[in-house]
Amino acid sequence: MNNRDDALWALNDNDWSGAEVDQSTAKVVHSTRLPPEVSSRLEAEAHRRGITPSALICELVDAGLAPVTDDTTVTVRAADLRRAIDNVIHDAAA
Repeated sequence: MNNRDDALWALNDNDWSGAEVDQSTAKVVHSTRLPPEVSSRLEAEAHRRGITPSALICELVDAGLAPVTDDTTVTVRAADLRRAIDNVIHDAAA
């Protein structure tokens, strides 16, 4: 027998009618297209952290969607901060 035959034999030998999905480990697939340079950076960062690109995407999305509270530390790009300040100044002057 080969591995496939062994697996099929093992499945046939069990009653799976009462099986349930373990929701704590269930995953949903979301497909996205990344520019090559972003994909390269993603793969490099995942490699640096010793995780898969998929795991890194999960971490980044989770962090990006986490609610921000008064005591939450966030990192803001300088360009975004400057733009926000410029918008406030422009709105106050109008």
